[in-house]
Amino acid sequence: MRKTNLYNGVSESLVKKTMLKPGEQVVYRLYNMQKNPMNPEKIAIPSAKNVPPVDTIWDEEKGEYVDIACIKSVDAQGNHNFQEIFFYGNMAGHLILQGGRAFDQEIHTYLTLCDYNASKPNRDTTKEIIFERVDEEVKAEKESRTRNIRREALNAAADLTPEEVKDYAAALGKDDSKPVKVLRNELEEMADSQPEDFMSLINNKQAVMKATINRALKKNALVFNEEQSRFEWPNKEAILTVARTTGSDAIEELISFCISSAKGEKVFQTIQSKAKK
Repeated sequence: MRKTNLYNGVSESLVKKTMLKPGEQVVYRLYNMQKNPMNPEKIAIPSAKNVPPVDTIWDEEKGEYVDIACIKSVDAQGNHNFQEIFFYGNMAGHLILQGGRAFDQEIHTYLTLCDYNASKPNRDTTKEIIFERVDEEVKAEKESRTRNIRREALNAAADLTPEEVKDYAAALGKDDSKPVKVLRNELEEMADSQPEDFMSLINNKQAVMKATINRALKKNALVFNEEQSRFEWPNKEAILTVARTTGSDAIEELISFCISSAKGEKVFQTIQSKAKK
């Protein structure tokens, strides 16, 4: 925060709390936006609303009032040129600032400390509220959503039948000959650390097909010839040539082949039969 003889002599601790990390984003929006009386489905947003660039705030550490300002420059005669801070209608009344930019940091520090900010603790309530910080609300919603997904994933992992545990473990390329308790624990660890990926797995109708193919590969009832980039039977008879890749991408191509053609359907039935032996 640019300090001059007239402005921004606030405590260093106050300024330090406002510093953004490079890439960190903060979002402010106009306060108490109302529905448009002419169209209740939309919000009435002014085309532009400015925030006064000067304010007087109470500095708790210093125990005194301090004049603060969002200063753009000061000329040789000591005249101050202030930043213009506007919320625009074409941005839906929002202002987005990014850490690592000196211009944005200057504005963010001022907006955090001034009393026009509805989100400021212990603000001077005699002053007009112009805006509020909302990225913390978004962050809270995101974290709550993540916890809900994790909770759902852990519950789903706990409710899997032994057969489902083996199928989903095999779909992930795991050794499904391990005890069910061990496999379930591995799936629960995935549900805890990667809940969205876990839910995608158990909601994927092709997961059982992938499990079957992985079992057949482990039993050498099905072979992936990396040199030829194709799936083969143990007698070298070709089944399907895929794009030059390895691992799950090749398996996805085989699944697509098994689903989309009559020949592929017969191939998968054979894979199923061989995987069970």
